[in-house]
Amino acid sequence: MRAMTGWKMVMAVACMAACSSAAAQAVYRCGPRSYSSQPCSRHAVNTDEAPVPVTSAEKREREHRRLLAQSLRREPGESAADFDKRRRWTRLLPADGQECARLDKRVPLEQARMTSPDEGEVEAAQAALAGAKKRSRELHC
Repeated sequence: MRAMTGWKMVMAVACMAACSSAAAQAVYRCGPRSYSSQPCSRHAVNTDEAPVPVTSAEKREREHRRLLAQSLRREPGESAADFDKRRRWTRLLPADGQECARLDKRVPLEQARMTSPDEGEVEAAQAALAGAKKRSRELHC
């Protein structure tokens, strides 16, 4: 084996020094699970327990889940048909549930109008009743 010449030895030492300085960067621990290449701020704030703002979509979802859970319990004195109807309406969007309630009130009124002696009113009541029943089926009331 030949001995290294002086300039080759200098180059080898310079390369090793450059490589070791690049790999040895400072790492700072800023928290239990947080590391940084820069020193941590002295004004750091712990945000782990800060309240998270609730969006309106989350509020609606939470209210919907509450109503759904409530609909799974039968209220005292409630008939089986009323309980079934309430469960179905709870699964609907709020606007659709309100429309189902309006349709549910409208059907008996239209049936009462069908007993009128006036034929024109009976035909109008039949058409309105058919429309209310159709819309009720569409909404799955």
